[in-house]
Amino acid sequence: MSQPCKGYKVVNIEKRHNDRVLIVNLELNGIGCGLYGQDSKHLKLLVEYETKDRLHVKIYDLNEQRFEIPEEIVPIPASEPITDDMLYTFVYNESPFTFSVARTSTGEKIIDTNVPGMNTLVFEDQYMEISLKLPQDPFIYGLGEVVDTLRRNPRGTFHTIWTRDAATPIAENIYGAQPFYMEMRNGTAHGVFLRNSNGMDIAITPGNPTKLNWKVIGGVFDFYIFLGPTPSDVIAQYTKIIGRPSLPPYWALGYHQCRWGYSNLTMLENVVSEFKSNNIPLETIWSDIDYMENFKDFTWDSVNFPRHEMKNFVTKLHENEQHYVVIVDPGIKIEAGYHPYEDGVNRNVFIKNSRGKNIVGRVWPGLTVFPDWFNKDTLNYWGDMFENWLGDVAVDGIWIDMNELASWCRGECVNDKETNSGVQSSQYVGDRKLRNSLYKINNGGIRLPLDDNALSMDAIHNNGFLEYDVHNLYGHMESMITYDVLSKRIRKGKRPFIITRSTFAGTGKYAGHWTGDNWSNWDHLYMSIPGLLNFQLFGIPFVGADICGFKEAVTEELCLRWMQLGSFYPFMRNHNGLDEASQEPYLWPSVAKISRKFINIRYSLLSYYYTLFYESHKKGLTVWRPLFFEFPSSKSSLLIDKQFMIGSGLLLSPVLSSNVDDVIALIPPGLWYDFYSNKFSYNITNPDGEYVNLSAPLDILPILIRGGHILPMQYPELTTAATKRNNYYLIIALDENEYAKGTLYLDDGESIDVGKNFTYLTFIVNDDTLILRCDIDSPHKKRLYKREENQNEYNNNGYNGYNGYNGYNGCGYNNINSKLDKIIIMGILKNKNIGRILFNGNYIKEYQKANNWIIDDDNSIKKLTLYNLNLSLNQSWNLTWNSLLLTKKEKN
Repeated sequence: MSQPCKGYKVVNIEKRHNDRVLIVNLELNGIGCGLYGQDSKHLKLLVEYETKDRLHVKIYDLNEQRFEIPEEIVPIPASEPITDDMLYTFVYNESPFTFSVARTSTGEKIIDTNVPGMNTLVFEDQYMEISLKLPQDPFIYGLGEVVDTLRRNPRGTFHTIWTRDAATPIAENIYGAQPFYMEMRNGTAHGVFLRNSNGMDIAITPGNPTKLNWKVIGGVFDFYIFLGPTPSDVIAQYTKIIGRPSLPPYWALGYHQCRWGYSNLTMLENVVSEFKSNNIPLETIWSDIDYMENFKDFTWDSVNFPRHEMKNFVTKLHENEQHYVVIVDPGIKIEAGYHPYEDGVNRNVFIKNSRGKNIVGRVWPGLTVFPDWFNKDTLNYWGDMFENWLGDVAVDGIWIDMNELASWCRGECVNDKETNSGVQSSQYVGDRKLRNSLYKINNGGIRLPLDDNALSMDAIHNNGFLEYDVHNLYGHMESMITYDVLSKRIRKGKRPFIITRSTFAGTGKYAGHWTGDNWSNWDHLYMSIPGLLNFQLFGIPFVGADICGFKEAVTEELCLRWMQLGSFYPFMRNHNGLDEASQEPYLWPSVAKISRKFINIRYSLLSYYYTLFYESHKKGLTVWRPLFFEFPSSKSSLLIDKQFMIGSGLLLSPVLSSNVDDVIALIPPGLWYDFYSNKFSYNITNPDGEYVNLSAPLDILPILIRGGHILPMQYPELTTAATKRNNYYLIIALDENEYAKGTLYLDDGESIDVGKNFTYLTFIVNDDTLILRCDIDSPHKKRLYKREENQNEYNNNGYNGYNGYNGYNGCGYNNINSKLDKIIIMGILKNKNIGRILFNGNYIKEYQKANNWIIDDDNSIKKLTLYNLNLSLNQSWNLTWNSLLLTKKEKN
């Protein structure tokens, strides 16, 4: 076995900004490695202690400028004032140069590049390598996009990052490029982000020691290290620099129906009608490429989707509070007289080949050209195309596909035959070998050429950027440009609805994602869970998989179970492939029944979901969560990817195989209540959790409510808008200390900038009292927390919703007509007698009526249900269930 290279040595050190910046010059140690080219002789190390929990480590060539992602594409964060103690220390060895990052609390090295038997640092023009020492049995998550288990295999993971149009093969690189991972160690989390868009391989290799190895074919090493210490902290720290996820419009949380093969307007109308006649909620109907004229962007098929009829169709949908979404691909057909092509040529906005001509690809319409998002004129071109196309058809959202960037030739196309023939990438640009660099990343699992089903690697973008360097950014940039167009020109001031197939770090700021062309089988039903959980780590929480599967025919049982699980996807869409058997949920009576039940459950939870998305947008929290996010001390939870949490309050354990009616599930520590019956289920005292057998007949997906949490709920209707107008109720699940907490966010559901016209409510139960407080950015805020005597006014219809303070609406959002009319409190100790209900400390006679509150005994725990409350959500109040007996005066 050959000896590892000697790497680099430290030759000069400089400290700046009160030792928060370290600059180190590195010099090649000897003749270098020469593995896949000539080694850079002089490097620079930049270390920035940016915040108490974020460290920046960058290694780059001192003499040669290499491609780095422009700041406007992926932000470069600035250092912040540090007032608390740092969570980390940075240490380096001089020769050979290695570095480590340790937690100050424990001294444990969470990053250590001094790995026995490995090259310490390789830095060549088209090959860079660095390795990190890992524990023997590491728990690594992230690195994507990939169809695989949630935990990356510690016995051997070889993951390639290179965006690729591939129908979800297992353990291969596919649509997205996400160079970020999280590691769990001893109950704490840290994260690593490599800010680099070039192709790369990342390997986790067992041994002594186990190691994680990066091999990158361009750019620089630009690492950001996040110290957590909780998993949620890591994601919040990560999304703080790449961009917080956007808040989706409220209607986007409804049920979406799509397929490739709705080949005319009549079919769309029939599908909408069938949902209504079967009493199944339908929020949005979609069109795949069927609506286009010969698959050309920005057109309507004049026979099957006449423009004037589409206008009327969308208008009718809107009258019924429903929506319409269509697909747009980036490929623009090369055709004389086709305005998007000719206008793009005149504006010179398409990607070029190495000869300076528009590079030619091939996708659905035939030979195509592709917008160059780096060109400053492309934004106006893209906006004009949308505006001309949608001027009189009020489409609600855009689905962007094929943006890896996919093209069905190997390199530049030369004809439109069903062949992969094409002009392959030039072997060299300057001294760089592009199509087949000496180190071949494991593209497609078999080291395919980089231009396989892609553009030539020597294709030129504006500013001279090569496809070789920016390929992984194309879908991300299309999301950015499309977001700008929709928010400023098409749906001005309203949140765009965009679903993209290809993603990069930070795409969640602009778009949601679906996991692509999955398969109608039980394995892909299961794989949807780790797939969606991964995108929570990547900062793209609005994500879903094609319910019932895209490819091949689905069985009735599989579709039933998938509609159950899919009803809880952050983004819920049933989608199907061309020529596959139809799979709308109303086609089977059993699936229709289950769909009604579970979509209604989803709609009852819309306010809970919407609040989670708001907290993701503002704080970087996740919507779906792996169990270890909430229970990091439970080692068993580190292995779980067939169950998941929604927020911190709901645990779901779906059926993922055929012909079973129970689930063996890990129940983490704490009190747990059954979602359906609102009754106590488990008190788990084992800190690692316990495995239990949950009953799961065809009409049940096991759902448990976690003690200590409050769920805001609404009564479901057939649309999200109708649901949003209904009254609220609370499900309160007390913990062992009879404490619980929950939040509720309210706004108009569509504005990008809501200003102060929003409400963020906090519900807390403590000492037998439910307290409602509103958190707003307002000079009135302090006064809202004071109890006012006149807030106790009560009329014959219940609490009067007082809006005092000279007409000021107390909690910010001035359009809350819904009331809180019911509260279910689970977990009251059995030995506690409840004698009266108090509002703001006052006895309210109306609340004492026998039909307004019910107590159920369940073993050692009681459930109290309060009805007909009619409470306002516009200001603070508190409600007490008091153990004192009623006085004679109160009884009268």
